[in-house]
Amino acid sequence: MDREEFSKHFSTKISKSLVRFANETVFKSSRYLFVKTVAGVQFAYCTYCKKQHRTLERLKHKQLATAKCPHCKSDCKVRGAGIGRKYMVDKAVLVWYEKSKVNPNAITARVITVIRDYSGDFKNIETEFSCNHEYLFEPGRSFYFDSWSSCPNKTVSSAFERYYNGFSSWEWFRSDTSIRHAVQGTPFQYSTWEQYVKYPNERYVSDMVKFFDLAARYQCIEYLTKSGMQKMVWAKLLNEATLGAINWNGKTLPQVLRLTKQELKEAKESGLVYEPKHLRYFQKAKKNDLPISIAEAHVLADLDSPIYQNYYKIALTYGSSKTITKYFLKQMRKGYRKATDVLMDWRDYRKECEELGISLKEEHNLFPNDLREAHEKLSRRIQMKRDAALNNKINARLPDLKKLTFKKNGYLIRPANSSYELFEEGKKLRHCVGGYSEEYADGLTDIFFVRKLDDPEVPFYTLQVTGSRVVQCRGFKNCAMIPGVKALIDLFSKQVLSARKNNAKVGVAV
Repeated sequence: MDREEFSKHFSTKISKSLVRFANETVFKSSRYLFVKTVAGVQFAYCTYCKKQHRTLERLKHKQLATAKCPHCKSDCKVRGAGIGRKYMVDKAVLVWYEKSKVNPNAITARVITVIRDYSGDFKNIETEFSCNHEYLFEPGRSFYFDSWSSCPNKTVSSAFERYYNGFSSWEWFRSDTSIRHAVQGTPFQYSTWEQYVKYPNERYVSDMVKFFDLAARYQCIEYLTKSGMQKMVWAKLLNEATLGAINWNGKTLPQVLRLTKQELKEAKESGLVYEPKHLRYFQKAKKNDLPISIAEAHVLADLDSPIYQNYYKIALTYGSSKTITKYFLKQMRKGYRKATDVLMDWRDYRKECEELGISLKEEHNLFPNDLREAHEKLSRRIQMKRDAALNNKINARLPDLKKLTFKKNGYLIRPANSSYELFEEGKKLRHCVGGYSEEYADGLTDIFFVRKLDDPEVPFYTLQVTGSRVVQCRGFKNCAMIPGVKALIDLFSKQVLSARKNNAKVGVAV
C-alpha cells in the first residue's frame, strides 16, 4: 500500500471529540490563573474559561496550592501575569482511534502531540495538534506510516515507546472511548481489546497499536482470550518468548495450542493459568512419550528454565526421564510446592549421601520415599559429624585454656567447651559468636564466657581473645560492657593474659 492509498483511510480534521479529550483529560492539569494587582486589588484570568475575576484572597506566583476559578470551578495553578514565561509550555502525546473512511471493517490510529504554549499572550492560548504517526488495521494486515516515510514501516511499533520516551519523555494518554467507537461494527469489536489496556506496570499507558496489529494478523487472539489463555497474548505483547508453543495461524483453538480437544478440556478444568512455558513443556513431553497430564506439565515446566537445565541434566544421569518425573510428582504430592525445590533438595540429598558413604546404587537410598524427611535427617547427621570434628579439636585445646579460668568480684571467665555451646551462646545473646567455631577449634582465636558466679549457666557476656590481647567483649545484642564487666576484663588482661604473654605458668585466681 502506498502513501496516497493509505491516507484515504484517515480524516484530515481534528474532531470536536478529540479537542474535548485533549482539553478535558490530557490538559486537565494545564489550567492556570494568571494574577496581577492593580491599585492594590488583585485580579486573576482563567486560561480554561477565559474569564477574569477579582480574587477573594491574595494568590502568589507558583504557590503550591491550586486555586479554584469561581466561574468554571476548575482547580488551577497560579502564575504571575508580569513574570517571564519564556519556557512555559505544556506538552503531551495521545493516541486517537477512528473508523477507516474507506473500509468499513478497518480502524485507524493517530499518535498526536498536543501543546499549549503560554510563553506569549496567555489570553489567546489554543491547543496545538500535530500528527507524525498513523496506523491502519484491516482484517489480516496492518500498516504504519510516520510523517517522514514514503513507504510503510516494516513492522508496527509503538510510537509512544520509540519516540516519546526517555530523557525528555512526554506524558502518554489513550482515549478508550475513541477505541470503543472505532471498533463498533467492525471485526475488531470482538478482539477482546478491553482486557489488554491495563499492563502489569499500572503506570504504563499503552497506545494499543501492538495489540491491534496482533488482532489484525491473528484471528486466534480472540479465542485465546475467551478460553482463559490471556497469558499467551500477554507474552506476545510484552515481547517475551513464546517458545514456539503457539501456532498463531491456527484456525481453531486446538490447532493454535497444538492440543487435542480432550487435553484442552483438561486444561480448562484444572483451573490453572497457563503460560507458553507450560504449554511447551507439555508438547515436548508428548513428543518424548512422557506420560504426564497438562496440569502436571504446569508444575514441572520450570525444570526446563535456563537456571535449572544443567541441574536437571545431572539428575537425568540417575534415571530415565519417566523415572525422574514420576519421582518428582510423587514428592510434590507429599508437600513440595515447586518441582525445582524437589530438584535442588534431591541434589543436596545425593551430595549428603556421598559424604556419609551411603550407596546411591540402592534404589531405596537414591529415591527415598519422603525426600524432605530424608534430606533433613542426613543434614542433621552431617552437622553432627562436622561438629564432632570441631569438638575434637576444641577438646584438645581445653586443658590449656582452662588454666586461664578467672574468678573475681562475683564474676567467672571460662573457655567455651564445644561448638554447641558457642551456637547456644550466640542464639541466647543474639550475636554471631557461633560463626567463630572453626577459628576457635583451629586455635586462631580464643572464646571465653563471662558469667555471674551465682548464675554460671546463664549467658551474660562473650569475650574474644587473640594471643594475649582482648579483641572484643559483647553482651545481649552486641551491647558494650557494663562498668563491672569492664573492670573484670581489665583485671583478666593484667593478671592472666599478661602472664600468658610472658609464658608464665598461670594458676586459678580466686
